[in-house]
Amino acid sequence: MLTRQQQQQFNQVLHMLIQQITGKQITSLQQLYEETTKLEYANRKGLWKQIAAQIGATQLQVHDYFFNTWALQFYEDVNIYRSHLKEIFQNACLQTQNYKVAIQISMQNFQKQFPNNKVNERKLYQVLYQYVKVQVNVYLGVHKESKKSKGVKQQLKGDM
Repeated sequence: MLTRQQQQQFNQVLHMLIQQITGKQITSLQQLYEETTKLEYANRKGLWKQIAAQIGATQLQVHDYFFNTWALQFYEDVNIYRSHLKEIFQNACLQTQNYKVAIQISMQNFQKQFPNNKVNERKLYQVLYQYVKVQVNVYLGVHKESKKSKGVKQQLKGDM
């Protein structure tokens, strides 16, 4: 996690480096974000390394800050759609038992139902994956309880 000072430095260093790389005058945060995401993977990887060195952080911290915090200011909050997403996911689970396919179906159906949404795809995937984990935990919880109850029954038989 970046400190508040590192976050401020991040903005300044990112701005400077993107202007240098693209040769464009960056006039807004939106433009800064768009130009950064247009970079090829290799250039972005090098970018995180350069920023990390200048602000005293790790490359991973800078990468994660960009995608998990900084970039989210340009998107809608996925939580607005949570109830819809849960229903969409449950319907997708009726079509397949493969969770990866269910997530893909859910993402496609979400885009069809809300074509003008401005939700970050990474966050959308994370929310849908949380539903997978909940379903798996419910399933495992049921089986754990049944194993536990069998063990208790066996203990009771042994005590008699």
